[in-house]
Amino acid sequence: MLGNKKAHFLLTLSLSVLMSIAVRPAQADEAISAVEFMVLPEFCRSALAGSSYAASVPFEYRSRRGVAAPQGGNSTLGVGIPGGHHFCMGLVYLNRAGRGTNGAYAGAVQEFTYSQTRMEMDSPSYSYVNAYLGRALYRSGKRSYAMKVWAEAISVQPQGRDSYLAMAEAMLSERRPQDALEILQKFDQVKDVEYADAEHFMAQAYFELKRYDEAKLHLDKAYSLGYPVFGLREKLKRVGKY
Repeated sequence: MLGNKKAHFLLTLSLSVLMSIAVRPAQADEAISAVEFMVLPEFCRSALAGSSYAASVPFEYRSRRGVAAPQGGNSTLGVGIPGGHHFCMGLVYLNRAGRGTNGAYAGAVQEFTYSQTRMEMDSPSYSYVNAYLGRALYRSGKRSYAMKVWAEAISVQPQGRDSYLAMAEAMLSERRPQDALEILQKFDQVKDVEYADAEHFMAQAYFELKRYDEAKLHLDKAYSLGYPVFGLREKLKRVGKY
């Protein structure tokens, strides 16, 4: 545990330096559109509407106050995130970056870092926050930082799936399916419950390795758990394995 604390200190220091040189793309009072607001998790809508960022929230949603419990899904989602409105604004910026908005990745990194550097390592949302911080870093070209963020979360919270999946996603994007599979198998060995998205990532890694029977096995499991996207099934059909 002492080693984890030391690693956390060094990573926090690195992120703080990174945050200090990041350039915010906009002020906190920049308007969030109704569409941007409604795609956020429920806890984020409440956190933003009840925060210093409330002026950014569409007028019709500003009556929300406090941080509401998530509706369904993971009951720990959003729990223990210091300055949760900063993390949630990071999600807005990350979504904008995906649409090509200039400078939005820098804003996402800064907002996520604000919350991440203030978190306790035993926070239920630690892996979740690190997963998104890592995505913002990775997609902005800071890949080594991203890997460190994900690796730390996996080390201190080995049953938190979010950072495993974010790392595997990055490895698959780099055409490293064997590395992605090994990360996913580590999670598979320690998970406490079954997750549809984890099974789908396993299926994708096996598919890229041309291990189609194993891909189908995990894909069927993902669908049985409620995974809603069927593109990989169509790929397996095209190679005659579904």
